Amino acid sequence: MTRLPCLLLFTLSATAAPLPAVQVRGSPALSPLMQRAAEDYMAREPGSSVVVATGSSAFGLKSLLDGNADIAMVHGALPAALRTSLDGGGRATRRIVAGYQALLPVVSPDNPLSDIDLPRLRAVFAGAIADWRELGGAPGAITVLLAPPVGATGQAWRDAVLGSRGRFSPHGLLAGERDWAAQLAGHPGAIAIVTADELGPGLKPLTLSGQRADIESVRAGRYPLRIPLLLVVPETPAPQSAGFIRYLEQRLRQDGGRR
Repeated sequence: MTRLPCLLLFTLSATAAPLPAVQVRGSPALSPLMQRAAEDYMAREPGSSVVVATGSSAFGLKSLLDGNADIAMVHGALPAALRTSLDGGGRATRRIVAGYQALLPVVSPDNPLSDIDLPRLRAVFAGAIADWRELGGAPGAITVLLAPPVGATGQAWRDAVLGSRGRFSPHGLLAGERDWAAQLAGHPGAIAIVTADELGPGLKPLTLSGQRADIESVRAGRYPLRIPLLLVVPETPAPQSAGFIRYLEQRLRQDGGRR
């Protein structure tokens, strides 16, 4: 009796290893937008993972430069030193405009001023205009209230508010807290600049040359006092982040950005 060779067939079942988590790091100004996008993307793509960590624009860019982040969240223009490091380090990157943060000049509700142009607003915050009479109001000193400038976020704020003027008024007061209504109530004749999220009762927003800070005006640039919100990504992203970046760009095209 001839024995036939016994052939054993093995079916190997291999599960593909999950891709590493997409690391998104940088400015908290972009965190709400990116957190929502990350949650939606993970719900659409089972097995995907996106981690959003906030610190500062510089933190996000340095993490991208060091290879510890796939996407950097940047509030305002890229700092020159980090832009040079990115370009000189052989890490080709591109910028995605995620939207804009509007800044609104505000005064007390009893202030008769309702509109100001950007050059005069900058002159006020630089100290070149120091009396309400120069803006068509009743004589009286203008008190400039400033938020404490912090890191790259503070730099972006200064750049937007001052333009080429460079320095804030030497008589400006640093606000100890960001309860702007209380600050204005405590300083008659004061003016401050707040974000749209900080606007509330007790604050009268001024239009800029007749333009309100509505979403369409900010997006189109008709309202000029705005800070760009950028996502900096590698020109050739890693496999785990390529899909998320494509999803982000599609989402931003559909949403048309944010204020």
